[in-house]
Amino acid sequence: MFKYLPAAAAALALSFAAVPAAEAATVFSGGVNNVQANQNDPGLVVQTGNFNSFSLPLEVGVTSAPVGLFSIWTNEADIGWDDLAHSPIFVQLQFTSPTGPWAGGPIGGETFGVWGFFREGGKVEFDGPAIYTFGNGGKLEVKLNDATFNWGKYSLNPETKPGQQYGAVVTANFKLVDLPSAVPEPATWAMMITGFGLAGVAIRRRRETLVAA
Repeated sequence: MFKYLPAAAAALALSFAAVPAAEAATVFSGGVNNVQANQNDPGLVVQTGNFNSFSLPLEVGVTSAPVGLFSIWTNEADIGWDDLAHSPIFVQLQFTSPTGPWAGGPIGGETFGVWGFFREGGKVEFDGPAIYTFGNGGKLEVKLNDATFNWGKYSLNPETKPGQQYGAVVTANFKLVDLPSAVPEPATWAMMITGFGLAGVAIRRRRETLVAA
């Protein structure tokens, strides 16, 4: 009767260990920590502000809807030749949850002035998605979306159309690529210990039976 009990108990313990905890959405919270953009000629002089915090639940493999991060605008009256030059912009995010350590960024891109069909404005274009890592192997993909700002007829006219009012909001899409390596939860540890305990009892009883025989 006890011949197969040790193996069954061990298998039971291993099966409990292999069952992952029910997956739930992971909440990511944080905001823009810093934005570095062109502040002097040549190139379009760019202003940024209205940094927003975010808190959104994500599941592995699912991309979020666009999330507004900060405003971007220019106070220049019109686009000159020097404003067509491309200038770098860098955006650094800071995460407050889940727990870290966090690493990654900043996310780079370019700002520049544009002309088209008697209209003038500014544009920001960002590099491809960036990967932020957290915990033990967790990966979060962040993609900043391009935007056009102060797109006005004939000129930007900041005197009558304040740049910030006619600027744009830079948005981002978040995608949870991988969760950190999981540590067995207390309930799982308890089941493992119980399983191994049953295996030990079965082995001891089998030994006692063999001695008695």
